[in-house]
Amino acid sequence: MSNNCRFMNKKSLYACLVLLLFPVFLFWYQGSILNQALTFQNILLAFGRLFGLMATIGVLLQFLMMGRTLWIEKVFGLDKLTNIHRLNGYLTLSFLILHPVFITLAYKISSKTSFLNQFLLFLTDYDDVFKAFLGLILFVTIIFSSVYVVKRKLKYEWWYWIHLFTYLAVLLAWSHQLEAGRDFARNRVFALYWYFLYIFVFGNVILFRFALPIFRFFYHDFRVDKVIRENRDVVSIYIIGRNLSKFSAVAGQFIIVRFFDKKRFWQAHPFSLSSCPNSEHIRITVKDSGDFTHKIDGIKKGTKVLIDGPYGTFTQKVKQKNKILFIAGGIGITPINALIEEMAKDDKNEMILLYSSKTEKDMVFLRNLEDVSGRSNLKIVCFVTEDPKFNGEKGRVNREKIKKYVPNVRFRDIYICGPWPMIKVTQEILSGLNVSNDHVHFEKFAL
Repeated sequence: MSNNCRFMNKKSLYACLVLLLFPVFLFWYQGSILNQALTFQNILLAFGRLFGLMATIGVLLQFLMMGRTLWIEKVFGLDKLTNIHRLNGYLTLSFLILHPVFITLAYKISSKTSFLNQFLLFLTDYDDVFKAFLGLILFVTIIFSSVYVVKRKLKYEWWYWIHLFTYLAVLLAWSHQLEAGRDFARNRVFALYWYFLYIFVFGNVILFRFALPIFRFFYHDFRVDKVIRENRDVVSIYIIGRNLSKFSAVAGQFIIVRFFDKKRFWQAHPFSLSSCPNSEHIRITVKDSGDFTHKIDGIKKGTKVLIDGPYGTFTQKVKQKNKILFIAGGIGITPINALIEEMAKDDKNEMILLYSSKTEKDMVFLRNLEDVSGRSNLKIVCFVTEDPKFNGEKGRVNREKIKKYVPNVRFRDIYICGPWPMIKVTQEILSGLNVSNDHVHFEKFAL
């Protein structure tokens, strides 16, 4: 898929968003601005209602973006959607707070009482408003708790369970919109459209987040076939099932897996496909980094597996050239190994791999990559950072080494995978070498 095609898809999504928002602004304008006297109180009321509408739209967008909605994920990629989700969360929080502030300020003018008294009147005289206030507190708690989890690098499960309370917050706020919302009370069509937005969003969430993975679980009957140790810290898990040729994964993508054994059934984690997808098996390769991955080699043959995905745009569809540079750090070789296997099928592709690891023993798939190199146009350069006896290149992949081994780097598509600090540094190096951002491809698998 070319960048132009991806851009057109993004334009289409943005156009859909504008079309969905247009009726909201139209109904708001008719109910809150048109034929209303432009007094200070009415202006406060109008914008208070607008902030309430936009807060709800923001919450619905949060569900749509992180509901693993495939028709959106295929355009942006799950990692970029995560970034948009975070930014939209802050914007939505602003609307959630501004809505009651503006409404209270407007009503206090006519009631001639203090801001606090007017606010307490809302809470005590309207049950639906009190429930919405509880929903607001819950939303604020969810957002700040999520930030805390990410900053402290706590377990993913904390982040997941905290976000489940978002459904309760939406439920608490739902009734006050239709009962207390003037725009809804005066316009039945607007109320019906509001129902449609909720049905559309949660219909997508139910379909892609729950129904599709469950359907694939029973249709493909995913289960562990074998676990192979690659080195002291890394194992590969082979998953088999029925009709794997119809499982629409491509090299470079990742899946979210849940193993149904006593130790791991309650956790789901993302792993890249480490081999080119085929009709015989799905392979993921896992490094022991504690918690979920610790002693993962103990998974028994026949263990059932729930697979969510595949996801990701880190595929050959984004490349524009037949000259490709791969830069892998540590376990970041996993999706790159699959991509190289896939791209090696085309004789026109000229590939260079710069593979960095702590020691030579830490490198995985090196023998397979050398086999691929022997039958394709692939050059491999290995780097180690903690083994002075290594015969090859020592140190990290830096500006000088890229210039040495890839003098035509500006004219290549570049795929980077590894620890996030390594990706950021490599991006800066490539930018300094005048490489266009459009030719640099990576995905960040983190919150």
